[in-house]
Amino acid sequence: MSARAIPLSDAPAFAAAGSRTTLLRVGLAAALLATLAAAFLLARAPQAADSLLPSGTSPVVVLDLSWSTSSDYRQIGSTLRELAASHRRIGLVVFSDVAYEMFPPGTPARELRSLLRFFTGPKSRRAASPWASSLSGGTRISTALQLARDVLRREHVGNGSVVIVSDLGDAPNDRAALSAAVLGYVRAGIPLRVVGIDATPENEQLFQGLLGSRPVERRPGVTSAAGSGSPSSGLPLALIVVAAVLFVLLAVNELTCARLRWGEEPAR
Repeated sequence: MSARAIPLSDAPAFAAAGSRTTLLRVGLAAALLATLAAAFLLARAPQAADSLLPSGTSPVVVLDLSWSTSSDYRQIGSTLRELAASHRRIGLVVFSDVAYEMFPPGTPARELRSLLRFFTGPKSRRAASPWASSLSGGTRISTALQLARDVLRREHVGNGSVVIVSDLGDAPNDRAALSAAVLGYVRAGIPLRVVGIDATPENEQLFQGLLGSRPVERRPGVTSAAGSGSPSSGLPLALIVVAAVLFVLLAVNELTCARLRWGEEPAR
């Protein structure tokens, strides 16, 4: 049975109200579309990774794979996952007591995903990694810093930067060479960012003294991260706010733009 219109003698009196309702619906529809677009962009934005990679530079990531970081492989894997989602182009140097260039500068960061399988699962998978036999000894950070700088010079990268991901536990006999390497970065004006993976306060203080005003970014290990609830592991606050706005707009739409329904007069 098809619906039939009800004739009203004063229908023109509703014209203004009808125009206001149409404008309200159009405005709500535009706001809803804008909110959905904002939520989509925020969900795809690599916010945590951007904090690791200096903007406006061609970064080389220097990754510590020495024996002392073996208990923090899961956190290293999480950091690599963030970098891989950054949509940037990077270089990669891995090191323990020796250093090795794994990816040259300009490599798409998504190529880091090929390494993630070695930072998840059982320890036997880590033992089968390509670097297990040669990069699992002590730690000489100066060697990695020197190689990263040589790579930038070789590739003629004028806007290069370096990001160290390490527990910062350098060998005692490497301290002098490390100080010289960091001082060389400062004099050359090459941005150097240090990301400490579950680093001890003493190691943090060592690098803080070398870097001066540049802070050492702290990243907790697996145990402390589980209890502290790092902001980088949860939803971005902006995305939560946008989702709340979306729900409010949907509720307003239902309350103000619902179709009028004519029902039978209730029985008296």
